[in-house]
Amino acid sequence: MNEKEIINQAEAADKPENTGTETEDNEEKAIDIVKKHLEEIREKSRESLEAMREGKGRLKLETPIKSGDHTLEELAYDFTTLTGLDYTMAMDSDVNARDAYKITYRQGLALFAAAAAKHTDHVDTRSIIENIGMTDAVECVQLATSFFVASTRAGRLRISKWSSK
Repeated sequence: MNEKEIINQAEAADKPENTGTETEDNEEKAIDIVKKHLEEIREKSRESLEAMREGKGRLKLETPIKSGDHTLEELAYDFTTLTGLDYTMAMDSDVNARDAYKITYRQGLALFAAAAAKHTDHVDTRSIIENIGMTDAVECVQLATSFFVASTRAGRLRISKWSSK
């Protein structure tokens, strides 16, 4: 149910021509609809947080990408399958980047595009970068940035002092 339908149900409960019982019934229906809608949102939030933690998932595009004869409405991605070369190519995509511990928007988009191109048929990294819509690009950059930061933290835990003994 969309927001307009929820609002219509709530407004129906407030109509003066409704009897007390009808108003209560309509209010209960509206409350049930809102509760169901909120639960759907919570479930989607849980799924997206899990995908972000794992570094892999699917991004449903707000603006489909046209790639050759195909129209893509979602991109599958998996940052964990990227190679060192994929990573360095994405990092080198922004010649103005300076900070080794943060990624720029351009680097984030390139990193996401590399992860998505490996797991989405009929599209390559360049097509994603050049054709993705702005609101979808924002999500891509956020996903890549989250993965980058988590990987950096995890990597630091694997580093230890070398000993010749």
